[in-house]
Amino acid sequence: MSTIHFLECSNPDCAFRFPLDLSQFKGLICPRCGAALIDSFSHPTQWDPRWTPRSSLDFIGVLDNVRSAHNVGSIFRTAEAVGMNRLYLCGLSPSPKINSAVAKVALGAEKRLEWSEESNAPHLIARLKSDGYQIIVLEALPQAENIFSLNEEQFKKNTKIALVAGNEPAGVDPAVIAMADQILFIPMAGMKSSLNVSVAFGITAYTLLSKIEAFQ
Repeated sequence: MSTIHFLECSNPDCAFRFPLDLSQFKGLICPRCGAALIDSFSHPTQWDPRWTPRSSLDFIGVLDNVRSAHNVGSIFRTAEAVGMNRLYLCGLSPSPKINSAVAKVALGAEKRLEWSEESNAPHLIARLKSDGYQIIVLEALPQAENIFSLNEEQFKKNTKIALVAGNEPAGVDPAVIAMADQILFIPMAGMKSSLNVSVAFGITAYTLLSKIEAFQ
C-alpha cells in the first residue's frame, strides 16, 4: 500500500496544492513557480470497500459496436467491479488483444473478467434469449422506461440478466432492440440528451443490482 501526500507550495502567491505518491516522485520543488513544497498531509491509499454480489445472479454485459477503446476499457473496469460474469464485445468494439488502450483504461480488469468477441450482436442476443437471459437494453426511446422508476411488477424476477449498451451515436442495433425484454433510459435534466456510454453503463449496472436486491 502506498501513501498519498498532499503537497503545497510555500510561496503564498502561488499556493499550488496537489496530491502525490512520493514513491513515484521525489521532487520537492513546486512545478509552477519553483518554490519549495511543504508536505502538509499524508494518508494511505483509499480503503478497498469489498462487496460480494448475489451468487445466484448471472449478470453479463454486451457492448454492441462501442467503438471507443477508452469507453470499452472503462466498461471493463465497471463490469469487473460490479461482479459481472462476462463481457461480450460485439461488432466494432475493440478488445484488449488488438488495442492496448483498452487494457490501459481497464487497469487489469480485463485479466480478471471473462470476455469474448462476437461478430454479430443480434446473433448473440438470440442465443442469450434461448439460454434464458433477460435482455435489458439501455437506449433513449419513446417506449423506454425510466430506470429509477422500475417497480417489482415491471422488473422480471430472473437470475440471468444481459445488459446491452450500444454505439454512439447510432445506438443499439434495431434487431437487438426488437428482442429486448426491457428498454431503459436514464433521465436527463440538462441540454444533453445522453451520457457517455461508459458512465451510463455504470449507472445502469449498479441501479439494476439495487433493484434486484430489493425485489428478490
